[in-house]
Amino acid sequence: MKHSPFTRALNLSDTLVLSGIANLDDEPVATLIDTADGQTFTISEDPNHLGWKLVEFERPDDLEVAIASIAVENGEVIRVYYDKERVEEAAKLAARGARDQARKFAGRMIARALPDWINKIEDPVEKGKAIAKYIEGGGFDKSPLDAVKMALSQSDPQARGTVMSAAFGRLGGGQSKAAVDQLNSLENGRDRDFAINGLAHGLAGKDPQGALKWANSVSNEGFRKVVVENVSRRINAQSSRKK
Repeated sequence: MKHSPFTRALNLSDTLVLSGIANLDDEPVATLIDTADGQTFTISEDPNHLGWKLVEFERPDDLEVAIASIAVENGEVIRVYYDKERVEEAAKLAARGARDQARKFAGRMIARALPDWINKIEDPVEKGKAIAKYIEGGGFDKSPLDAVKMALSQSDPQARGTVMSAAFGRLGGGQSKAAVDQLNSLENGRDRDFAINGLAHGLAGKDPQGALKWANSVSNEGFRKVVVENVSRRINAQSSRKK
């Protein structure tokens, strides 16, 4: 129970990478990064908060060839090496995790601006639909980028997609430059595709060519076909009304 394999990595030597070396008050110090989740650790001859300590440091003057021997739980000793590629990937993972946490925090703060009846909805998908309707009705028009933060804070993928489309649809219909800047900050994938879906629909009335161009940039082939078809139908319907 004390050292459950379900609360820690089974093979620390496979996930930990040496990421830095230093000398503080003539004592060697190593920094490690966990490639599984981006966590960082400082290790010295004194046990850290996990009880890990540095027992041997080979070539502590040269990071690229240094080898740190770390005593972890139960006295197990693991040897940790530097690997530039894995360190960079783990750093990206840590940065992504920090962004996700910031978005969730921002989303919780912004959620206070939602009507009580929405906050009382427990089903995440139904709540996402309600938030989307609130956005589409102009609920976030005074701070439209907050609608994007609200979308990113949704933990359920389906709810996040629904709110994302509504947020970017409202932005595309008004502050299209802000929408494009915000969209370009998103990584390729599902969130970006739903953002494009919203933006394309928002642009359909004032910039049909731009709307179709965005619709055709959806990365998922199946979803792209649906978005292009729906946006085209919207453009044609609006053209007919103008006649």
